Parts: sequence; structure tokens; C-alpha cells
Amino acid sequence: MKIGILGGTLDPVHNGHIAIAMAAMEELKLDQVMLLPSGDPPYKRVRTDKRDRLAMAKLAAAGREGLFASDLEVQRDGATYTVETLTDLSVAYPGVEWIYIVGADTLVKLDTWREFPRIARLCGFAAVSRPGCDRSLTALRAQAISACYGTRVDILAVDGPEISSTAIRKRVAAGESIDGLVPPTIAEYIRKKGLYLCDYNEAQILDRLKGMLTFHRFTHTLGVANTAQRLAPKCGVDPMRARLAGLLHDCAKSMPLDEMRALVEANLTDLDAEELDSRAILHAPAGMIVARDVFGVRDPQILSAIRKHTVGDGHMSPMDALIYVSDFIEPGREDFLGLEKARKLAEKDITQAMRCCAELTAKHLRSRGQSMHPRTQQLLNSLKA
Repeated sequence: MKIGILGGTLDPVHNGHIAIAMAAMEELKLDQVMLLPSGDPPYKRVRTDKRDRLAMAKLAAAGREGLFASDLEVQRDGATYTVETLTDLSVAYPGVEWIYIVGADTLVKLDTWREFPRIARLCGFAAVSRPGCDRSLTALRAQAISACYGTRVDILAVDGPEISSTAIRKRVAAGESIDGLVPPTIAEYIRKKGLYLCDYNEAQILDRLKGMLTFHRFTHTLGVANTAQRLAPKCGVDPMRARLAGLLHDCAKSMPLDEMRALVEANLTDLDAEELDSRAILHAPAGMIVARDVFGVRDPQILSAIRKHTVGDGHMSPMDALIYVSDFIEPGREDFLGLEKARKLAEKDITQAMRCCAELTAKHLRSRGQSMHPRTQQLLNSLKA
């Protein structure tokens, strides 16, 4: 029995992986191909939980004859090495011939893998070229590995599709479609789980925020994120993108004012004197920059919602309105006259709730002898039009 192994982070597994697996199965007469997401690879940073990557591998294999996903490396504690995996497989299935499928570019560094001479005794290899790859160089490298280590290295006749996990992650982060790049079931899994929205998963985001915010501000942040996620479907907004905007809306709140001012002056041109002198306002544009440059947020809707969550403006998207209102009504807010009305409106109409919040803000400022920011006035004017 011959079984191929298509391993790596598979972050996420995509249509290119599937095409390569099926092509290898046909060309090399393999009985099966195993999708093997790595657990904790020693030489590569993986931001997606290994359980999510395994779940996507299982979705990729579902309904495709000969293709299956394995949790062998995901279940192992600590760093995962190919030599350990192949040793375990050889012991468990002594009659199987294992073929490890790699990209042609990997051949250059294949013999740097941990205990590679032992790996070469445990499996053969199949190399897959990318479009435009110099096949003569690939063939020479394959021959050199075979001659030196005594293992067989086949080169597939077909090239792998020009699809990369990196490009998919970037498209998701930017709010762009990944239709045609991954199976629909995986696209839906990514959306529901909120994967790839920025450079960190939620556990990592929360850890960083705990070090950036006071306990009170961190608790408020969780309240806003939970509120935004819950209300998002009523507003036609993706819940996990709303949650991320809520988590990061106050990420710059605890920065020293001078640092905040320097940050926004270096990055934005649409600021005014009132904004630059007020921590209560300035943390919003500063937070947008921190979300973009520190956390790797690329979705313009998320960045806009963070930018506008304090004063708003005359052009508020559903995401903008949702974060503006969620910040105002989250459960941890100390009660004041009008808050309950805003909360009830949010359950029915986010636009009316936004109007209520802006009017309550204006009333509060007048009671203190202060005027509202011009952008808040623009917001109110747009709602009266």
C-alpha cells in the first residue's frame, strides 16, 4: 500500500493543496493521501490554532475519495518534527510505503530537516513545481538527493496551482473574497471562526490588550466586543469582524497623550486642534493606527469603525454605527438617564440608537458648558436629512 503525505501548517488548506494531492494520487498510483497539519512547527510562526487547521483539513478531505486528514502531529505536545511522525507511522503501519509530497523549492533545503538521513530511509518524496519553475534544476536537485541518501524523489508532471495560504490570509484580512481559492466549507469555517482577520488570534490579542489597558478599560473592551458581536447580524455586519473592532476600539486608550499625538500627526492629516488636545477623542484615531500597524488589521471597515467610535461623522457605515453604539451601551456602563432607551433602540434599529447616543452625548457636553465636536454635529445633521 502506498500513501502520500501532504504536510505543513496548512494555514489554511486550499484548493491548490487539494489539486496537488489528487494529482499525486493519480500519477504515482497512491492508494491514499494524508493531509497532515503540523502541530507546533519549530521553525515557523503559526498564528492559527492547530485544532482549527485540523478542522479545515478534515473539511478539505470530506467527500474526496482517497483523501483523509490526520491529527498525528496536532495531538503531539511540543515541537513537531517529521522524523518523529514518520517513525510513528512506520511502526503503526509497517506494510505501508510512505511518499512525502513537497514543493520543488523545498528540495533545496530538504536535507536540512532534522535527522534527514533517517527520514530518507523511512519515505520517498514527490516534488511539485510551481508555474515558471526551472524543471531542469529541480531534476538535478532530485537526482542529487537520491544519489546521496538513497531515497526516491519523483517530480510530478503537473504544476501546482498558483495559490498560496499567505495570499488567502491577506485577502481575508482585507475583507476580500476567497471564492475559488478554498472549498466553500472552508470559506464558511474561516468566516464563522473569524480566522485571519489580523496578525493575531483572539487569545493573543487579549494577552496583548491586558498589558496595554487598565483592568477597567479591558473589562469595558470585552463588553463592547460582546455587544457588537451580538448585535452584528441585526445590522448586516459580520459578527467576528464586529467583535475584532470592539476588541481593538480602545487599544490606544492608555497611551501617554504626547505619544498618541505624535503617532496620529505622523500618520493622519484630517485632525483638528480639539482632537489633538483631547485624550477622550484622540485615542480613536490613534487606536486605528495601532490596530493597523501593531495588530495587522487590514479591513478598511474595521479600521474606520475604530477611527469613528468616539465622535462619529456624517458618513457612518453599519459597522461604524455598530461600534459607536456598542461603545455607548455595553453592559458595564454606569447607568445614566437615557442609557436604557439607547439600549432598547439598539435591539431594533442601530441608526436610531446611534442618533440617540449622539443626542445624549451632546446634552451631556452642554450640561458641562462644552460644545460637541463638529463631526458629531455632522453625524446628527446626516440623521435629520
